[in-house]
Amino acid sequence: MINRTLNLLCFLVLIVTALYSQEQFVQFTYYDQLTWSEDGNQLAFRCILLDESNPDLLKTNILLKDLNEDQLICLNPQPERFVISQDREYLLFSSSYGLYLVSLEEKSRAIQIYFRNPAANWFFQNFGFVKDQSKIFIDRYDYVTMNTIHENYQIQSPKFSFPFINWVEMKKIDIKSQAPRFDLPVDEMIANQQPRIRIKDMLIEFLPQPDSEDPGNFKLVYQPSRKDPFHAVLIDRCRPRLLSVNPDSTEIIVSVFMQGAHKTYRLPFSSKKLIPIENKRYFSVSWLGVNRYICITEDGMFFRSIDLSKNEKIDRWQFPEWCRGINLDLPKYELQVGFEPEKNQAEQWIIQLQKSGFQARMKYFKDQFKAGYRIRVGAFQTRQQAQSMGKELKQKGYDYWIDTISDYYDYFNSIRFEERKSFENKTAIVQYKFGKYLRSRIVLKILNEKEKIVVDEMNNIPGRMLW
Repeated sequence: MINRTLNLLCFLVLIVTALYSQEQFVQFTYYDQLTWSEDGNQLAFRCILLDESNPDLLKTNILLKDLNEDQLICLNPQPERFVISQDREYLLFSSSYGLYLVSLEEKSRAIQIYFRNPAANWFFQNFGFVKDQSKIFIDRYDYVTMNTIHENYQIQSPKFSFPFINWVEMKKIDIKSQAPRFDLPVDEMIANQQPRIRIKDMLIEFLPQPDSEDPGNFKLVYQPSRKDPFHAVLIDRCRPRLLSVNPDSTEIIVSVFMQGAHKTYRLPFSSKKLIPIENKRYFSVSWLGVNRYICITEDGMFFRSIDLSKNEKIDRWQFPEWCRGINLDLPKYELQVGFEPEKNQAEQWIIQLQKSGFQARMKYFKDQFKAGYRIRVGAFQTRQQAQSMGKELKQKGYDYWIDTISDYYDYFNSIRFEERKSFENKTAIVQYKFGKYLRSRIVLKILNEKEKIVVDEMNNIPGRMLW
């Protein structure tokens, strides 16, 4: 198990190091939908993370800026990796926006204990509990310097009674000797290896099929005993994703990719027959006992029993009432009002539309007959909303037709108006700046005071100059 985990970590480091080069990709954030709390001490907004290396994948979250504490909090973090303390009281998980602590006994909400800029030049290589649940370690891998930074922290009296995600300050501490880890084992995604589990004399493993039409395929087999060379095939022609056994070796969880879809099964040692759990992928599993475990799937993080009689979603976050007007859904429709072969002419359209109060962008288009720039206006959840805006455009002399938005990366990576939201004598402003990539930040203007940045831009744009 230890060797397998180390091999996985080394493989992931090599992959991430290769992919996460600032010369190969750009990540940046887009802010909008400013919302003030009832007392004006907190400011919430939607944050969309765009990734040039994967333009079809947009991460949409609600962030909250606590102006009194100068703290930035993600209200709906999506778990990526997790560990559980040996006493089964606490769970620690990472997301694009940092580290979060959950009390399993109290079924609490998550507490943010470490904020991470999602476009930072480092990622969490490893983390976990040491000595007791009040101390944790963090290994941060910097893919620019290719160095690992090891840090130890003391968690300062977390309070899990808050109704919404809160944050707690951690104190950095020095531990002279390597402190023993305080984690339950976690089985994670299989990468570039031939996984196997041995239970007494029986061996369960994925065997490669190099002679098949697709050499990337494996078959899952079991060998009844060391003396018997016979292999019974459980799954033929699949790609292994995860293989995990419970503490007393009575149940195995198998996750594979086969027939164009991910599938996960339980495999009782007594029957040696696969029982479907769901047509989803398991990314990681940690056993809380013989029949209970916590897993991360495509749908989030769950606390489950092996027979699914208990199946609780851990990351079902509830927002404060004043944040619930923030819409996380991406728009579906926009209006096309023109087409220009020349870029400078298209830009004149944009200027004219913006002067008339419309949010506009241009989209390059090319086929075998023509090439040029489509002029697009607005963003709408329904066709009825689009038609209503179309009537306003018609009154100003523009023809239009409704089209679906399919290029969200390009849509959000375009010129934007400033967005303003006031509370008493202060105004929050989302400022946008566009070059090849869109940049956004939030500033605060208070009457008779100098403007200050409260949420800076988060990106790794190469050669970025001062705003």
